[in-house]
Amino acid sequence: MFLIRLWNRLWLERRNKLWVLPALNSAAAVLLALAAAWVPALLPQMQLPVIAPETLESLLTVIASSMLAVTTFSLSIMVSAFASASSGVTPRATELVMGDEGTRSAIANFLSAFIYALVAQIALGLKIYGDNGRFILFVGTLCVLAWLVLTLLRWVKTLSSLGRLSNTLRRIEDATLLCLRAYWSEPLMGAQAPEALGACQTVLRVTARDVLLVRRIELPTLQALAQEWECVIHIRIRPGQLCSLETVLADLCVDASARQAWADLDASTRQERSRRVAACFQLDAERTFDQDPRFGMLVLREAAQRALSAAINDPGTAIACLNIMTRSLLKSQIPSAEQAFTRCGDIRFDRLSVPALAPQEFLIDGFDPVARDGAASFEIAVKMQKLLGMLAQESPSRELALAAGRHAVFAYECAAQALVQANDVQELKRVHQAQGFEKSTV
Repeated sequence: MFLIRLWNRLWLERRNKLWVLPALNSAAAVLLALAAAWVPALLPQMQLPVIAPETLESLLTVIASSMLAVTTFSLSIMVSAFASASSGVTPRATELVMGDEGTRSAIANFLSAFIYALVAQIALGLKIYGDNGRFILFVGTLCVLAWLVLTLLRWVKTLSSLGRLSNTLRRIEDATLLCLRAYWSEPLMGAQAPEALGACQTVLRVTARDVLLVRRIELPTLQALAQEWECVIHIRIRPGQLCSLETVLADLCVDASARQAWADLDASTRQERSRRVAACFQLDAERTFDQDPRFGMLVLREAAQRALSAAINDPGTAIACLNIMTRSLLKSQIPSAEQAFTRCGDIRFDRLSVPALAPQEFLIDGFDPVARDGAASFEIAVKMQKLLGMLAQESPSRELALAAGRHAVFAYECAAQALVQANDVQELKRVHQAQGFEKSTV
């Protein structure tokens, strides 16, 4: 359990942090620069071509000076891209831009090449390389140069799209589709419904210790704890929800045969068990796409609302966001290639229960705020009716299809009250009824 928690905290939470890959590459660069002094000891009888120190010194100087400038330039471009994603789309999209693989690998490669050249220059000045060592260092430097050329070519390709609105929206769509697919394949995150675990008595209630959002729940660790303590754990909150100091995170329940054993536990043991359960709930000030299928809809909604503001007035971007919402909801319900080999909804954590998430919450998070803010825009109102009609007719989820009809009526009523031109209202009414929705009373 400790290793699982350590992995989650050091990698899953830090996967978008820029320091991870540069740190690993920098360590590898130091080892590569010093390996030229160690490898000749393994080949004592081999006579390699002699390379003059001045040749190596000039090559390493070029790499060190150019990579320092390129790294500084790349960091400035990266910061500009982050600012563009934050101001042009939504601040919640910045994490996705930071997670761009091309950006992270380019920064890491440039920085590690600079460190390699610097360490090699110092070692060369200290004369720790023999004749064979200088030849090995020369070959290694040529490999680094070839590697840098490939990195620069990929970096130029990345720069053509980094920070652009279309690129940021695509990243949001990919993240939203991924988390929605996870939701539809396992609506209860691999656990059971609360009523499926049967009647039992609560012996320990775990509450939150701060006013923060639930970022992630470590279900495998909770399952192991439930097996160790021979109990069931009812999780009372889903990732993405806000906790207060009185919010119940989980209830530990047992049947009649185990009640006395729990009653005999001393206060320190109960407190320790409560602490271990609470540690499985990672709390943070910000939400994340991981385990939170509603967050993607929220980010897309924020991007649409920003585009509809008077300062920007870009209904095209708002329509693009609505298209992405609809596409993600429909495509995510189609099993992916990986899910085709597994049964959807398998119970992996038989001692845990998770509260259900109603599919209509996706529409409440995504479509309703845009329907209110874009009510005065005829284009937005018509597009909203068509997309909700598409969801009502094509969604495999009966619950989501029925909810789409109800939210289409709400969107129609908002627009009918806000539109000024009577012709626009009549046309919107025609589109609304063409989708098969019930006639509104407005």
